[in-house]
Amino acid sequence: MVRAAAVALLLSFTGAGLARAQTVETSPLQCWWRTSAGAVRVGEPFTVILTCAVLETDAATVVIDQSRLEPSVVQFAPFEVLGGSHGADLRTDQRRFFQYVYRLRLIAENLFGRDVSLPETKLSYHVQTKMGERQASLQGRDQTYILPPLSVRVMSLVPADATDIRDTAGETFGDLDQRAFRANLFTIIGGVLFTLAGLMALLTLVRLARRYRKTTTASERLLTDQTVLRGAGRELATVRRDRDSGGWTPELAGRALAALRIAGTYLTGRPVSLMPANKLSAEGQDVPEAGRLILRAGWPRAKRIAVSGAITSQTIGRELARGTANARRVALLESLSRALSTFTIAHFGREGTLDEAALDEALATARDVLKRAKLEQVWVMKRFAAYRAPAPLETRVWSR
Repeated sequence: MVRAAAVALLLSFTGAGLARAQTVETSPLQCWWRTSAGAVRVGEPFTVILTCAVLETDAATVVIDQSRLEPSVVQFAPFEVLGGSHGADLRTDQRRFFQYVYRLRLIAENLFGRDVSLPETKLSYHVQTKMGERQASLQGRDQTYILPPLSVRVMSLVPADATDIRDTAGETFGDLDQRAFRANLFTIIGGVLFTLAGLMALLTLVRLARRYRKTTTASERLLTDQTVLRGAGRELATVRRDRDSGGWTPELAGRALAALRIAGTYLTGRPVSLMPANKLSAEGQDVPEAGRLILRAGWPRAKRIAVSGAITSQTIGRELARGTANARRVALLESLSRALSTFTIAHFGREGTLDEAALDEALATARDVLKRAKLEQVWVMKRFAAYRAPAPLETRVWSR
């Protein structure tokens, strides 16, 4: 009796173990249907999608005969197959998914208000297993899988065996592939466009840098044009005060001549000369430099810069000979030439040759020239003049 009871208990545990093993065993093939509509009219085309999951691992692979599922071969009487497609397969760690999309329609006169089912469809498959160290393939016996039933209501809301009154989405594997392809394509195009935009921005910055960059020496960067013109304006104002208090002298005319030459140099579009000034005198005062204007720049220890302009009446004459200036500018250049001659004669001439009225007129001309030079050094006026400037002609000398 005891032995019989032990045998029965062992059989019960064995059966339970087999039941658990069957529960966790992976199904080799699973298929399911989807339709674009749960209810259709007679003659109305609709879509039927068949999706199958096939076991595919390193140890076992399910080989299925899919030739009977091709849209050109399959038959779903009483439905008529209008066409279809086979999307690309998808794979996971243990499954391979394949999908067929069929376009069907129903043409019948006695199926109104009924549920019409797809005919029973069978798939043949076998399992290939790999055994041993050499991974030898072992083919199992042929098996049959019956596709699950599917019914469509004709001129009704839903068929009787439907589990949901809502129509399922019609996306297929092919739709997913197309969306993924478009997303990758747009990502690539966006990256290329962003790269081109960056290159265009870089080229624009380089061109702007080349356009505004000037080949200047270290001395020319000591002072800005606005600082030089302000210094010339202060010098002319000082000359005006000294003239009002003591009259004109050759030295005072020389100071006005230096400031006028600086303003005239800017007016004719030529660069001024900037050089470090001489050292201070023993008393700590600025040492005057003939023909130069001493300015200070820098912080906290200001540097003394000697500024001078190289312009004469002959320079003005060549500027007028070009014939590119308008009437107002011609008059201003002629006044500048007369003022330069007046200050030059007063500074370098003999004593007693100072013409007070001519010098006063020359000083007024110097102030007008300075105002015009300041206006032309404004950034907007510089850009406007650059656009209006004619292209320079290259001068070549031919010799034999």
